[in-house]
Amino acid sequence: MTNLLGTSHKIELSNDAGLGFITQAQYLSPASESGWQFCPFRSPGCETTCLGHSSGRMTMAPNKQARINRSTLLMTDRQAYGEKAIKEISALERKAIKARKRAAVRLNADSDIRWECMKFDGLTLMEHFPNIQYYDYTKWPAHLRQNLPANYHLTYSRSELTTSEDIKREIDAGRNVAVVFDAVPDTWEGLPVIDGDANDLRFLDPTGVIVGLKAKGAAKKDTSGFVVRLETEVVNGKVVKL
Repeated sequence: MTNLLGTSHKIELSNDAGLGFITQAQYLSPASESGWQFCPFRSPGCETTCLGHSSGRMTMAPNKQARINRSTLLMTDRQAYGEKAIKEISALERKAIKARKRAAVRLNADSDIRWECMKFDGLTLMEHFPNIQYYDYTKWPAHLRQNLPANYHLTYSRSELTTSEDIKREIDAGRNVAVVFDAVPDTWEGLPVIDGDANDLRFLDPTGVIVGLKAKGAAKKDTSGFVVRLETEVVNGKVVKL
């Protein structure tokens, strides 16, 4: 049976960074693969450039099928999904303790589910494992995801539909904002920009910053505005250097 939790190049980078965490992530399917939509606040640019299906190993057929299997289990047999999730997270926690590290889990590696609202045997996964650090990117506005568990950290993810007012609102709510750039700057919108590609552990970031991510996969050719272009521009539907 397909494992729920897995890894990626960036996750492994985090595990090897000497930051004291062992991390795993769950990759579910976009609606175009599985028929279930897990990203209610998606934008056209976000959906087209999603790394969950457009970059690296994610484009391979076995990985696509694994995403579909996980999504199907979650949506058709919640009890079995919960049992498997608890078993895998428990194993990760034991592995981290043995290594004298702390476990971290990213449940929405390419989805945007409100896991704080989903219970298994009467508890959320955060409540089942209070010593594990959970984290995700999200397009849910902060006012729609309040009173999060203490061990669940969210970073707001900008899209081409996001306004400057939206960014200010999220920063004022105590969140950081992730932005995809063609070239990551030092500042943007009057805020300091940190390198979000150095590792995936967003809960370690200082507050009040832009998390800069370099365009990858299909995002390199984005013409929707999802990618903030500082060194390139879109001319006649094509990306060209300034």
